[in-house]
Amino acid sequence: MARVGKEEFWPALAGFLREHMHFDTWVAMLFRPSEDPTVLADKGANVADSNLFHDYARGIYLLDPFYTFSMTATEPGFYRLDEVAPEHFRETEYFRRYFSLNVVEDEVQFLVPMQGRGVLSFSLGSKRRFTDEEIGFCYLFLPWLLHLMRLAAEADTVLSQEAQASQDHVRSEEVKESLRQRGKPHLTEREVEVALLILGGHSTKGVARQLGISIDTAKAHRRNMYAKLGVSNQAGLFLLMMAQENTAGG
Repeated sequence: MARVGKEEFWPALAGFLREHMHFDTWVAMLFRPSEDPTVLADKGANVADSNLFHDYARGIYLLDPFYTFSMTATEPGFYRLDEVAPEHFRETEYFRRYFSLNVVEDEVQFLVPMQGRGVLSFSLGSKRRFTDEEIGFCYLFLPWLLHLMRLAAEADTVLSQEAQASQDHVRSEEVKESLRQRGKPHLTEREVEVALLILGGHSTKGVARQLGISIDTAKAHRRNMYAKLGVSNQAGLFLLMMAQENTAGG
């Protein structure tokens, strides 16, 4: 509590949590609907590869189930990976090639919507599944942890400077537009939406449910999207997206 408004707040929060539970990575970020996430802190005993996290900040975050969920979250709370991830998340190339290497096995996040600024996230990743006792501890301290996170974010000078800046970097739209233009002919907006949902681990039924369309329509969009991009499955789609991100990054 004494470190709210100081740079050492997030490491201190991680240190407090580590006294009661085991985790291998932690990061504090601000998720926003049309811009790259702002990383507030990610120090400590992280095992994540810095290049992998760079890929995340350049657009792979669009496949993160916590990011997707946070864009619909209206109430602050504590969430587990299994609560927010699509049914086939652990079968995706994103999970195999990114999540399992960067976040490792399990993840939990404290999420705090910030009025007009995005959603504040404090993430803990572990090489093993969190135990019921560890989850219970998080719920026990949840009310004041969320309150302290909000106070810390409101006092953060980086976020204050960004709020005053006039420049907006709309990475998510750039990623979507780049994917759209890779199609021959170009993908439609709905086909881009289908591609991102498939990459995130949604089945055809899940895609239909998310977009409010029939399963047959979802199948047609998926088939057309694959044909335009010249790929035949989700693995090929993921490799194509990674290739275009690396190209965009120089």
